[in-house]
Amino acid sequence: MDKNSYLGQLEVEQKKNRDLRWLLGGAIFVILVMASTIRAQTGETKTAFVPPEITRPFWISSEDASQSYYEDLAQFINGLSLNVTPETVKRACQQYLTYVLDKDRDAYRKKCDLQEARVKRDGSTSMFSVKEINTDMKNRRVAIGGDLVTIIAGKPFPPRRQTYVIDFVHSGGRFYITNHHEADNADPFAEKK
Repeated sequence: MDKNSYLGQLEVEQKKNRDLRWLLGGAIFVILVMASTIRAQTGETKTAFVPPEITRPFWISSEDASQSYYEDLAQFINGLSLNVTPETVKRACQQYLTYVLDKDRDAYRKKCDLQEARVKRDGSTSMFSVKEINTDMKNRRVAIGGDLVTIIAGKPFPPRRQTYVIDFVHSGGRFYITNHHEADNADPFAEKK
């Protein structure tokens, strides 16, 4: 037995193990750097909100959107507040609030809570059918005119001609509601006095 030969082989194998440990450590370091780089590039969790039914093409840039996008989004949001039953009003309000800026959410939540209480108390159902849409692209406003049908405790009321205006603002890569109100049927974009 050549003791020196075995000790030499042992030393060579130990050197290989040390080299492999360094290689493994380097690989783990590279993986961690790559993971942090990818995370930094993807940023926060991003959620894309679009109307549930897309019927025509539209575009969205970093600061603006096409007229068709505003119109489709406005129809969807308007429907959330006007097409409700006692069973659907709570969910519609929750979904509506996702389109409101954080700073305005409490005020809109109060409106939603009042609407929910009224709809459930009266057992009312409302349906809005869109008849016309007008868009003020300069001010990011959409006016939606149509007929509002209300049924309270099983008694239908005649349709009422109503117009609603929704104002949008761009923030953080999304469009939010800044105002949603009933407007004059003849001139929906007229300033309130």
